[in-house]
Amino acid sequence: VRPDLTVVDAVRILTAHGPTGGNLNDVKKLDTVIASPDIVAADSYAATLFGRDPQALDFVRAGTAMGLGRSDLDSLKIEEIAVGT
Repeated sequence: VRPDLTVVDAVRILTAHGPTGGNLNDVKKLDTVIASPDIVAADSYAATLFGRDPQALDFVRAGTAMGLGRSDLDSLKIEEIAVGT
């Protein structure tokens, strides 16, 4: 089953000791929400928020190989929309 929309909540991200061992010092406030019809693209972009290369992540490579989406961010049209600023 392929989702119609993938939403990633990155308003605050836990950068270490997660998912249950982190504390407030491990939280980074990004005020970001990612929405995409492409689950692999959403995860790939989210990986960059953590300073990670999406191509280095097994689950991203697997999703791409299975035809679930695209992970090459340079080939995607990424739109950033500021709200409530």
